[in-house]
Amino acid sequence: MSRRLRYGKGLGSIEISGTQKALIEEALRDVAPMTMKILEDEIDKRVEFAKKEWIVRKKNSKGSNNKFDTGIRILQGGKEIEGFFANNAPYAYMIKVADHSVKKNGQKTIVPVGELLAEVAMWDAAKKDIDSVVKKLADAYITDQRKVK
Repeated sequence: MSRRLRYGKGLGSIEISGTQKALIEEALRDVAPMTMKILEDEIDKRVEFAKKEWIVRKKNSKGSNNKFDTGIRILQGGKEIEGFFANNAPYAYMIKVADHSVKKNGQKTIVPVGELLAEVAMWDAAKKDIDSVVKKLADAYITDQRKVK
């Protein structure tokens, strides 16, 4: 899965690509290698979980399971970075789980009937691990700063 690199957030953000993307990614990895690895690993973990629990239609599926997007955003004039993931299917946020809903492998999802799929499979799952992610990032920041001479 290709990661996007963006500067800013929302409608005023820009996509960074090509040579600039490679240079900025290299600089981020040089300055904060552990932070970048943690962000990327955590994003991948969340997308993998969401895809595993994502339901699909038996007929006429529009493939929302394959429309996940991930990336890194540079914010606050370069003082902050954040990882992001999303499902870019325009209807993805409104998918509700029904009694007959199944995952790609034909099994039932852990998402309760009547619940919004994205809310449970993406956001609730991400919120559950936030304390451990913050601790990992804090430890990585301290370790990275000790390397600065």
